[in-house]
Amino acid sequence: MPLTLADCMHLDAHNPGHIRLAQMGDRFDPGTPGTLYFDANSIGPMPRMAPLKMQTVLQDGWAKARRRSWNELDWLEQPRTLGASMAHLIGAGSNDVRVTDTTSINQYKLLRYALSVAAPRRVIVLERHVFPSNRYVAEAIAREHLAELRFIDDASDLRAALAPQDVAVVALSHVDYRSSTRLDMAALNRCIREAGAMSLWDLSHSAGAVAIALVQSEADLAVGCGYKYLCGGPGAPAFLYIHPRWADAAWPAISGWMGHADTFAFEPNYRPGAGADRFLVGTPAVLANAAFSAAAELWREVDPLALDQRHRSLTDTLIQLFDEQCATWPLHLSSPRSHAHRGGHVALQFDGAAALAQALVEQGVIVSSRKPDALRWGVHPLTTTHQQLWSAVQVLRQLLVSGSWQDTRFERPMV
Repeated sequence: MPLTLADCMHLDAHNPGHIRLAQMGDRFDPGTPGTLYFDANSIGPMPRMAPLKMQTVLQDGWAKARRRSWNELDWLEQPRTLGASMAHLIGAGSNDVRVTDTTSINQYKLLRYALSVAAPRRVIVLERHVFPSNRYVAEAIAREHLAELRFIDDASDLRAALAPQDVAVVALSHVDYRSSTRLDMAALNRCIREAGAMSLWDLSHSAGAVAIALVQSEADLAVGCGYKYLCGGPGAPAFLYIHPRWADAAWPAISGWMGHADTFAFEPNYRPGAGADRFLVGTPAVLANAAFSAAAELWREVDPLALDQRHRSLTDTLIQLFDEQCATWPLHLSSPRSHAHRGGHVALQFDGAAALAQALVEQGVIVSSRKPDALRWGVHPLTTTHQQLWSAVQVLRQLLVSGSWQDTRFERPMV
């Protein structure tokens, strides 16, 4: 039987695990009344405490204490405490994650670190159609003659790419930013390890949405952004992870004073800090970290397995609604149907995805698109409800029936 609105409401109201997580949704600002948000893969919802956290920094820290805040408040410890607060979500040890800089900068730091550890190997393997910034970072390293690049079209090509035994590091996206296809991290890590290389994972489209097991799968390195499902706010700091076995294996590529073994000794020569601390560079982004800390307080309370189960229920429901409500139109699921192979968002393939996305936004359903034809629905397991999914798909169906999404006003580019 096709899903009904009553079915969706029942899913929200009668699953104990869902109810506990859904109650956490009340601790986020709902946004504009009458608007349904499905852009968690671009920017997550705002925790209600975020403005107060930032206001406290502005008033108590900046306006009043000023320099003394470095001693009296937690500013210097935030890269560690924020990292510890979300480490369990990615299956990492609390001391092995740091919140700092941006995803691209962290990608650069860890690629360079892996090249140092694995020397004289100097090949970086990466996906040909990875998120562009990841490729740009690797290309910049290669242009400086510090590495050679070897591209694969998909994970099935990896074993052949590793065969020459010259690979230092394999950089993969856990989830494809367009289709939301999730790679088998454990299986690929085994393959990489057997070839004597290191693994570096980008978790930007999975952290905070689906279960991740960095330690269990024996991943070596990882990065990810803080502004998507982790809800750290626009431009939030990113995070990085290093397995303890590599924590003191080499110097960092960027040696900054915050990564010094004795930060305030101001020694003339650099000594790298212990473990993940050596990847800290400059002064922490205090205001951005304050916003992130509002989400961190929530994440400490979240069971990652329960989070994964709720996300599965929501995305399975969304896919079923697409199948049942939109089968008449050339709107094709490009994400895997299996939850185990799917990331945080659900993607549809549609020839007019960019225009349809803007038409949906005008009707209060906030989605995103990516060239050439991906329509992305970001599903946040703490704030999205099954009932919202039902309502959003009804709007989608109405736009398809009327054809109003083809209006010329929807032709302009949109982020």
